[in-house]
Amino acid sequence: MRHLTPVRCKPARSGRWFWRLGAVLVLGGGGWPLGTLAQEPVSGAAPAVGPGAQPTAVLSAEALKADLAQFRTGFMARDRAYSPVARAEAERRLDALASSAEPMDATRLGLALAQVAALADNGHTLVSLSRLVDQSGRVPLRLVPFGDGEFRVLRAREPEADWLGARLVAIDDQPLERLRAAAHALVGGLPAWRDRSAPFLFESPQMLHALGLVADPQAARYRVQLDDGRTIERRLTAEPPGPTRPRADTQRLLLPEVTPPELGWRGVLALADAPWALREATLRLRWRAWPERQALVVDLRVANDAAHTKLADFLAGVNAALAEQQPRHLVIDLRQNGGGDLTKLRDFAESLPQRVPGRVFVLTSPWTFSAAISTLGYLKQAAPERVQIVGEPIGDRLVFFAEGRPLRLTHSGMVALMATERHDYRDGCRAFDDCHAPVRLRPIARPSLAPDLPVPWTFADYRAGRDPAMEAVDAQLR
Repeated sequence: MRHLTPVRCKPARSGRWFWRLGAVLVLGGGGWPLGTLAQEPVSGAAPAVGPGAQPTAVLSAEALKADLAQFRTGFMARDRAYSPVARAEAERRLDALASSAEPMDATRLGLALAQVAALADNGHTLVSLSRLVDQSGRVPLRLVPFGDGEFRVLRAREPEADWLGARLVAIDDQPLERLRAAAHALVGGLPAWRDRSAPFLFESPQMLHALGLVADPQAARYRVQLDDGRTIERRLTAEPPGPTRPRADTQRLLLPEVTPPELGWRGVLALADAPWALREATLRLRWRAWPERQALVVDLRVANDAAHTKLADFLAGVNAALAEQQPRHLVIDLRQNGGGDLTKLRDFAESLPQRVPGRVFVLTSPWTFSAAISTLGYLKQAAPERVQIVGEPIGDRLVFFAEGRPLRLTHSGMVALMATERHDYRDGCRAFDDCHAPVRLRPIARPSLAPDLPVPWTFADYRAGRDPAMEAVDAQLR
């Protein structure tokens, strides 16, 4: 069987990944959750059916051609993010897939279509690999990106507990640089944003095998380096889907509660040592008083309604707390906010600087995406001198396309999301006539949404239970 070759599948430079799982991708009106991976470890997991890689149906030639035709008309014809050069390359690859006489299973097709979508180089143009991740075997490690291209083991089964905190170096002698390039070819957008989903590929020998990166779809040799310089290499066998296999995405794995020890997993950070920002994993909307600094801290992990909490009710509670406590300063945490509905937070964001006499600090990270970026833009625009962005760069550019709807391919079951409307937060859509209506009517025009106070959250900080962005805010308010 011929493998997909990542060396031939680099994203186009012009034009914009996403296979972000469990994220809300539509910024305006209503929001549309894409992806089926639950944010908690046991919800909806498939039963175990055997060791290693899970079989995926081989598509007949007729089924393959039908799915490709549906992809062309339902996705390629509607997505607006491709540059002319990228679109031509995408069409060439689709032609090659359609003319192939070889059988193709859903794993190979899903990866190939993800590479085609990634050519748009747009974070909201994507083929979701949730189905493949759910069905494929995964090794008993969970990796999370830190900094520029560093992937650390944040969870491990007991036999691999000595790997906790280790840095990934290679898989089957494939260096991390090549593995990362292969992962980046499956998604579009900024490199740090592409890194957010790379662990789903790294943890799956089945997907790595389909890309020609490892020899065995059921197991691979993983090499990691510990902080003391020692290198460990071990052959790891993939475990099948099951009720104790974590299904959370990488940002959720930062929260110690997401994978409790009773499910057979150990983590780097104990809940007792975690800062407030990484506690209460089941709460997506929360706030706390910070009386020592005359401040209120609002943690928005989603820009939409959360389980058991309506966003409007939550914001009403925050407004009541502002009126009652009259804090001098505000801290708005958007570091784990992957988006939602920009219109639900817009008025709240624009009014906040007028609600306090002091400063407003907004915490950001590469996981800050989609409607969270809109919220950041409205906040910063409302009072540029008093609103200070603290932390790491956000997960997208200031000009991008979004607002599509999912397309499920009939035979393979793969889901594609096209991006049909522009967002321009750099110049307020003044130069374009194809912008999303809410941001055309209430524009954002900021030359930059980069951190005013850059503060990386390193792995050393994480393991020590520190929150460097909050420490930086504390230092500003002393």
